[in-house]
Amino acid sequence: MFDKIKQLMQLKSQMAEIKKRLDAMVIKTQSPKKYIEITINGSQEVKEVVFLCDVSSLNKEILAKDIQEGLNKAIKESQAMAART
Repeated sequence: MFDKIKQLMQLKSQMAEIKKRLDAMVIKTQSPKKYIEITINGSQEVKEVVFLCDVSSLNKEILAKDIQEGLNKAIKESQAMAART
């Protein structure tokens, strides 16, 4: 019984260390049309979104699609980076 508790505590400690490393990773990517730059961490939390151009004159649907594709790209990059650690 105590061995299982000890194993669980070690696993919890390992998980906390992995989360700490993921939180420290930074992934910065641009959307396909380069309207925005997205920064996320290895835990896939969006840290920053920067508009790289004046978006007020852009078509809303095109901008929304570019944001969506940019976020998906950043998430895929963070998943690949996390898999390498």
